[in-house]
Parts: sequence; C-alpha cells; structure tokens
Amino acid sequence: MKAGNDSIYDWGGEWCSPSTRLSPNQRVIAHSRIQGEADQIACCVLPEEIELLDTKRGEAPLFVSYYTKDTPYEALANQLRLSLDRLDLPHRIEPIKSLGSWVANTGLKSKFIKKVWNETDGPICWVDADAEVLRAPSFVFGNPFDVAMVRRHGWYDISSFVYLNRSEATGRLVSEWAQLCQKNPHVWDQVLLTLAWYRTAQAGELSSLFLNDGIFRFPRPWIRDARDRIFYYPAKKKIRPFIDQKQASRQLKAFVGSSKKRVDERGSDDIAERFRNALSNFDFSQDYSMNDII
Repeated sequence: MKAGNDSIYDWGGEWCSPSTRLSPNQRVIAHSRIQGEADQIACCVLPEEIELLDTKRGEAPLFVSYYTKDTPYEALANQLRLSLDRLDLPHRIEPIKSLGSWVANTGLKSKFIKKVWNETDGPICWVDADAEVLRAPSFVFGNPFDVAMVRRHGWYDISSFVYLNRSEATGRLVSEWAQLCQKNPHVWDQVLLTLAWYRTAQAGELSSLFLNDGIFRFPRPWIRDARDRIFYYPAKKKIRPFIDQKQASRQLKAFVGSSKKRVDERGSDDIAERFRNALSNFDFSQDYSMNDII
C-alpha cells in the first residue's frame, strides 16, 4: 500500500531507459524496477526538480530519530524536535545508550529504523539528530516511492535523511540494511544502505527517488546564504534548503568514547570502482558481497 494517490510516474521528469544518453544539464532523479519489465529511470533539469521538491502532495510521514544519552547529541536532538514542532510535523525522537564509538552508534540507526517502521502504520522519514528542519520537506508528503534518499555521483548514498514508505519492498530493504549493519559494525551505515538497496532492487520490485544534496544546508559562511537568497533561489538556479545539516559528528566523534578510527573501519570513499559503476549504470547482473564492494 502506498502513501497518497500518485504513482511514481506522476512525479514529473522524463522516464526512459537507463542506457539513454542524458543532456549535460539533466540529472537522474528516480529509478523503477518492476518484475517482468525493463528498468526505467527519470531525469529532469534543475528548475523541474525544484518544482517537484516544493510541491506538497499528501500527508506528512512520521519523522524519526535517536540520540545518545549524556552526550552533546542530546541538546542537538532537542533542537531538531523544536524545529519539527515549529512546522507541526509528527515525530518520534528517542534516547539510546552509547556503544562507545561513533561508528557503532550510527550502526544502530538501521536497527532503530526497522523497529519504528514495524511499529508504525504509515511511512517514516529518518533525520539525523544533529540536523534541524528549516522548512517542511514537501517532497516526502504523500510520496509514492518505496525509498527516497540523497545519492551523489550516481553511487554515493547519504543516510542522514531517508524516507521509507509503507510497502513490501521497503520492508525488505529495511530488514536487509539492519542485518548488514549487525554483521558489519566497522562499516558506515550508509555504505550498507547502498548495498541493501542494490540487493533489494536486484531481487525484486523497488522504486527509488534520488534526492539532490541541495536539500541540505551544510555549514558555510553567512555571506553565501545571503548571496543564494538574493541571486540563486529566485532564479531557480539552486535549491532552497530544507534541512540544516550541521555535521556535528565531525566535531563530536572525539566526545563519544573510542573516537580513534579502527584499522578496519570502512566508509563511502572505500567503495570499489566496480560497485560504483554497477550503481551508476543500474547494472544488477552481478551478486556483490561485502568483500566485493570494498
């Protein structure tokens, strides 16, 4: 059962084969995999993408997050809660006990998401605790896709904001992600989300919306904010951010216990080129294990 009445094909953009040559100003924004049919992708130019992001189409999902108790993340999570309250958005933000390291704590994300997803009747949207919602993210209201997440360069997934619909395919993705995180606590959760996405799409139907990282406001000088408000947002040359992504982990990893990078710790930059190419080309012909993708 999907949230809202739209199908994924009502979300604008031009749907075509993954082998279609795109123009330089187009970006792949979605992918559809249906059993017995050829894969399709959707692409559009930035002004079209901005219109899609700004259009409210249905009810808001439940926004979910957690924070580690007795760490600076607790205060940051309260700021997230206040931003959601300001916009009258439903949320569920819970404390957890720290496992002693940043990587281990982030690895709990998929387990927490699986728990909340199973306990919730409708779609959910994960937001990292060190973020604030600047304006209502309309693109996840009534969103018909199984999953929506930021994907850079065709292969680099970011797990700080992930929409998960109420569908059978989403359930398989969530379960696969949680299982991979449990087995590989030294690997970043977003790397394992990428592998879980690939395996889920390879095994059956899955529809995915690939969000532009322009939905985030990353830390930067105020003068750039002023420049964008005056020159770029009105002309639809940039996306006006929805999420203030503070990237507090870069400063707080040392606070959360064992901050020193493990010898076997693996992140997104460690993803092997062959797996990057498979993701970028929507090539599901190969089976990939953890040893294959790193």
